[in-house]
Amino acid sequence: MKKTPKLIADTAEQLFYQKGFANVGVDEIRDQSGCSKTTLYKHFCNKDNLIFEVLKIRNLRFQQDLIAAIKDLDQNDAIIQIFKWHLTWFKQDNFNGCLFIRASEELHHDQAIKQLAIEHKEFIRQLISQQLPQTPQHITLTNQLMVILEGLLNISIVYKDDKTLYDTMINDSFALITNLLCN
Repeated sequence: MKKTPKLIADTAEQLFYQKGFANVGVDEIRDQSGCSKTTLYKHFCNKDNLIFEVLKIRNLRFQQDLIAAIKDLDQNDAIIQIFKWHLTWFKQDNFNGCLFIRASEELHHDQAIKQLAIEHKEFIRQLISQQLPQTPQHITLTNQLMVILEGLLNISIVYKDDKTLYDTMINDSFALITNLLCN
């Protein structure tokens, strides 16, 4: 991606993540990126297309980072690392939830956005699935681990100010994960 479209997309991603999609206008993206509105529209046509492109870029970066995090790990170690990688993200000061879930909620009428959000979540689910041995419980275990991961995402937003309870929930979740993987 060229410098100007990348600057616009990076700026838009940061603003969308901080404030949501509906609360950020093209003028704010223009002002924050230092690009003209003409340049923004030249590269992205409209705000909806910019949102879609931002999500595609974020998804690609997410996938690359997560795959790199589990490289050279096998099965249970890789699954534990998937969870640890997410927890590192959840604990960042600027953590504000999953942009794909937020896009699905705010832009529920946009089928392309909904499909991209599904693809994003399905990538994670399939990555977990690929690490598990092929047993009769394979699909059930994959889905259980995915539900735990998505639950951790949500409690990381809701309980982030109650460190003691949050840490207890994280520890209990890892105990559950370990138990599921051992059985």
